[in-house]
Parts: sequence; C-alpha cells; structure tokens
Amino acid sequence: DLHSFPTRRSSDLCGIHGNFLWKGCAKVIIEHQGQALTVAMEMERRAIRTYERALLLAKDEEVRKGIEDILSDERRHLKRFTEMWDKTVNSAEQQVLLQAMAADVLFRGGVTEMAREDALTTLTGLYRYAMESEANAVETYTKFAEKCEGEARAAFLEIVREEAGHLAELKEKLGEG
Repeated sequence: DLHSFPTRRSSDLCGIHGNFLWKGCAKVIIEHQGQALTVAMEMERRAIRTYERALLLAKDEEVRKGIEDILSDERRHLKRFTEMWDKTVNSAEQQVLLQAMAADVLFRGGVTEMAREDALTTLTGLYRYAMESEANAVETYTKFAEKCEGEARAAFLEIVREEAGHLAELKEKLGEG
C-alpha cells in the first residue's frame, strides 16, 4: 500500500514498496541479499553524508552532539553491511543502478530538508527528523531481511532492532514514548 509508506512530500514516489525499489517511475525488483545489501549500503552512505554536512551547518552544541551520536550509529551500520556485501555478487550494471536508486530512499532533500524541519537549529527538530528516518529504515530493512538468509538476514534483523531502539529513544526524548 503506497499510502502507508512514509515520504517527506506526497509528490515523491520513491522508496521500497513490496519487493520493489522505486525512484520516480523506475522500478527494480530486490531479489536477493546482494541487491538488498547494495541498497542498504547506499542508504547508510547517504545518511552519513547528510549528517556530516549537517555538522558543518549546525551551530548549537546540543544539536551538534545529537548529530554526532546519530552519525556514529550510521557509520557502524555501513561497516557491517560492507563486510557482508564483500561476500555477494551483483553485476556492475545492476550495482550502479541500485546505488543510484537507493540514494533517495532515506534523507531525500538532505540538509536542505533538515533545515526546513529545524533539524539543524533545535534538538526537537533534529529528533523529529531522525525519527522519520529511523521509521523508514525499520520498514526498509525489515523487507530486506525477508529477502536474505543466514548472516545477512540476521544482520538486517539486528539492525532493525537497533533502529527500532533508536526510534523509541527519540520518542522518549521528545516525551512521546
């Protein structure tokens, strides 16, 4: 159901819907763990780039500390996915396509969107922005776990638990938990 998938703008049709990764009108079927890991790695890279840029722009020390904490988690996830991805095989063409499409699954709009949502100036704005991204990651990585076996499935499920934990912590910090 496309209406239940969280997006920043209703005009965007971008993200994971069923077994498909959508970007605009393009569609790619996620068939195996190599593809899922490729997309997950690009999602984490995008998160890291977004939060690194946010650090350059954020002035409030409390907000900067919040960004640094989130950034640490994203780097750890990328490292884990990269270690597993090294054991998989995707065609070069498929890999490039998946990476390009995955770049917009999380953090569409990057720091510009963060600024619009006050995520660079207030801790509340940062936490609300991060909550939406964590919820999106939980949904996406849960779907990826369904496509994987063994170590990759276990890793996706573990990261889903971590992301769900981060989401709960953010809700608690905002008094919504």
